[in-house]
This record gives sequence, structure tokens and C-alpha cells, in this order.
Amino acid sequence: VRVAVVVTPKGGRDQVLGMRKGPEELELAVKVAAPPEHGKATKAVCALIASELKLPKSAVTCIRGATSRHKQLEIDADEEQVVSWLSSL
Repeated sequence: VRVAVVVTPKGGRDQVLGMRKGPEELELAVKVAAPPEHGKATKAVCALIASELKLPKSAVTCIRGATSRHKQLEIDADEEQVVSWLSSL
């Protein structure tokens, strides 16, 4: 399952903020405490999403936008589980 995400690095704490309208599509808004250097923020986002969905960290990977605030994540999980989680936000 692919999910568009917009990230706020150095946001104080790791938190999923909910869905918001992005430039092209709906995006999941997330803030993380990690700084945007050497992939730390991207790794933190993947770990946060995996934790929220109760999946191993390896189940969430960034497939586009590793150095951008706007990312595309690939989540290796049941589509119903992901859609249900997103709709609950």
C-alpha cells in the first residue's frame, strides 16, 4: 500500500497529525523529533508509521522523496488494515 506523507522534522516529538490536502493528493501529516539530516527524519517517519500499525520497522519504506518533506511510503501490510487506520485519523 502506498501512502503520501508530509513531514515536519524537528517537531518536538513523533506524532501522526492526521490527513490534509497536499499539492496533488491527500497526505498523511506527521511530525518527528529527528533532524532532516542523513536520513534521520525519514527513518523516524517509517518507524512511527510501523509502530502505529503494529508492524515491524522493515514493513515501511520510503520509495520517493527521501530528502523532501513530501514522501511516498510503501507499507507492506494488508490494505484493509492501512485504510482502516487512515480513516480513523
